[in-house]
Amino acid sequence: MSTWRRLVVSVSAMALALGAMAPSSLAQDGPAAGEVVPQGGEEVHSWALAPAGSTDPGEAGNRPNLSYEVDPGAELEDAVTLYNFSNVQLTFRVYATDAFNNEDGEFDVLPADQAPSDVGSWLTLPQPNVTVPPGAQITMPITVKVPADARPGDHAGAILASSEAAGTGADGKVVTLDRRTGTRVYLRVAGALQPDLAIESVDTSYRPALNPLDGTATVTYRIQNRGNVRLSGAHSASVAGPFGLARKRIPAEDLPELLPGEGVTLSATFDHLPAALIARTEVRLEPIGAGEALDAVTRTGTAFAPPITILLVAMAAWLALRARRAYRRHRRLPDDELEREDDHAEVREVQPA
Repeated sequence: MSTWRRLVVSVSAMALALGAMAPSSLAQDGPAAGEVVPQGGEEVHSWALAPAGSTDPGEAGNRPNLSYEVDPGAELEDAVTLYNFSNVQLTFRVYATDAFNNEDGEFDVLPADQAPSDVGSWLTLPQPNVTVPPGAQITMPITVKVPADARPGDHAGAILASSEAAGTGADGKVVTLDRRTGTRVYLRVAGALQPDLAIESVDTSYRPALNPLDGTATVTYRIQNRGNVRLSGAHSASVAGPFGLARKRIPAEDLPELLPGEGVTLSATFDHLPAALIARTEVRLEPIGAGEALDAVTRTGTAFAPPITILLVAMAAWLALRARRAYRRHRRLPDDELEREDDHAEVREVQPA
């Protein structure tokens, strides 16, 4: 299989897995069960991986994820359970990895071929591959070893169960799909906690319309978690002319939970905004960390909002006035002055260069 085809298959497989996990542990902190019908349509592949002790793998159990608060250098034991709801035996690759926020700010995990460097590298399982008969389940122990120099604060990852199956690509050829589902891992290392959610940039662009009261402003801003704990909150934006003229705002929206060091770029569009030469933007952020509200953060920006139609009309009127004055002046000149002007014009024409 060519390199580009492997990439397409990997991306497609991840999308398939995340789609199967929409109500699952990685999406909503509950156990997951992905269901796939491979080629032929006779086999049904369905499985889930959840923290051991969950009451029902199809629903959020008494442990929706693996969550720990530990000291640097600590070591602890736990377990996860892998359920095979399929009508056939399946072999799974079970492994730990790191998490991050994708471009939409959602919780995501590293590609299968990328080695973890954070909490995913602190977790070990007894064996990388396990075969589970149809309708059976297996519980596997996991070990968490926290480095003595681990950074204080929150670390996030996941334990995944991956299963390969044959599928059909866009060109009709048989490809291998790597489907993954699993449970999140949240680990907080003891030490000084530093919640710091910032608005890093605000960029505003204004697009005028023929109607000077009907322009459009687009505001793009980036929110970054500069601290060492998971943070969420609410964000809103507003745009107005000088002195708050014709202010327009969007209602506050929930911010996806951002992991330490992660950020998200957001945008908002404001229609029917008058062109008042200056468009002033204000973005407001109300962070929440560990269920506790933090001090609000605001950042402003400006953009040039020219009333193009009015400026064009004003320029046309000014040019028309200049032309009218020149015409009237020309009408008031005596005939002899006009002749002299014509003579001078003729002299200027015959003078050598």
